[in-house]
Amino acid sequence: MSKIASTMSDGSTRPIEIGMVSGWSYSESVFDPLRRELPNVSTVAYDWSCFAAQWLDDAPQGARPEPDAWLGWSLGGALLLEALRRGRIAPERLILLNATPRFLDAPGWRGVPEPEWRALRRAVVRDPEPAVSAFRRRFELPNPVDGSSRRAELADVSGLDWLARLDLRSWLQEVATPVECWLAPDDPLVPADWPSRLALSLQVRCHRLPGRGHASWWHRPAELAARLSDR
Repeated sequence: MSKIASTMSDGSTRPIEIGMVSGWSYSESVFDPLRRELPNVSTVAYDWSCFAAQWLDDAPQGARPEPDAWLGWSLGGALLLEALRRGRIAPERLILLNATPRFLDAPGWRGVPEPEWRALRRAVVRDPEPAVSAFRRRFELPNPVDGSSRRAELADVSGLDWLARLDLRSWLQEVATPVECWLAPDDPLVPADWPSRLALSLQVRCHRLPGRGHASWWHRPAELAARLSDR
């Protein structure tokens, strides 16, 4: 596994900058515990809606210079894969946490049943805050103290629509960028065995996350940081 560093032409290494993209309904602050465990690594974090606006809109809104590597959790990982497919990003390394190339069920593919996705979407349209709270309770997701005034935007149904629309399974068979898929057992939203159902590119490597569930890394950030740093 590559370290969080880049090899220079003279054989020396330099720390790389990592961009981080949150999951649906979460602000960039969800990565604060992980960022604290990477004190010697330059990081920049985005919520999923800001990333989509800057790197995936037809008229991108002033995208910043790109980090050397990207890391995305859940929806954030799916959006990074789509941005890579479109050529909007060109990182040295792509790190996906609890992410899948196809979120919904399909023949021969285990994902979230479409009726459940539709029920969540309807609930969010009616009243996003209680819908998000119920979603987090049901799947034992973190509920960080975030005082954000952008909760409605972070819970926008366009994020759920991205999850329903994206299907990157065939593209992962030919991806040329190194991709690390970090998956956890007992994840109710992203089955940990999905890589076994695809003929993946040799550039795709799969690893087991510490702990279990869809947000185990958030509860054990030091362990994930150590494994990402290969130390």
